[in-house]
Amino acid sequence: MTTNIKIGHQKLGERPLIAGVLTDADVEMPDHESIDCTDLLELRVDMFSSLEPNHVAETFRLAKEKFNKPIIGTIRHTSEGAKVKVPDRIQLYKVIAPLADALDIEIQKEADIAQVKKLCIANKTILVGSYHNFNNTPQEIFLDSIELKGRRLGADIVKIATATFTREDLIRIASFTLKHRHKGIIAIAMGDVGLSSRIFCPIFGSLLTYAYINETSAPGQFAACELFKIFKKLHII
Repeated sequence: MTTNIKIGHQKLGERPLIAGVLTDADVEMPDHESIDCTDLLELRVDMFSSLEPNHVAETFRLAKEKFNKPIIGTIRHTSEGAKVKVPDRIQLYKVIAPLADALDIEIQKEADIAQVKKLCIANKTILVGSYHNFNNTPQEIFLDSIELKGRRLGADIVKIATATFTREDLIRIASFTLKHRHKGIIAIAMGDVGLSSRIFCPIFGSLLTYAYINETSAPGQFAACELFKIFKKLHII
């Protein structure tokens, strides 16, 4: 499966890709071995030690300079897993928009995603419209509606991450991934039961799988190098 989507210099869809999740502490004192196991980096601003705009901007600049990898800028809302409530979130998106290769924001926050879409257009960056459900995995018809809504709101990539507790939840995420694999999606089954999805969803068509460097950002993540070694052992990459 290939797509026409690129985040920075990295073309998506040719092989499974690993996005490493970083905080500002990871940028300042990096674990280079772990970061070398990734293809892209997601800077989670809501996990930063300081939300002061100059600090946030400098962290993005430093990450670009140190690692030379495409960067996804994410400022998560508390309703979908933010570590802290971020005041003036859109103002911070304006700060990071020229410094990131993609921006991630929630599909369900329509007013916010509309503003971030404008920033992506102005800066010629990719918009990731995301949906996180930490309670369950909804029926596939609902997931299909979220995917459609994300496209309507201008998302280049739609990311779906849901809590999984049963084999049926896993099958639902797998089915959703296969159905939408040519459209540009990221699909993840969160939690211990969903751990295997971080391996099979990229095989089935999810553009990215996320791994942590030092601190997990969602339930059921692998460490970056652990996931890289699994992919190598299974001849996935």
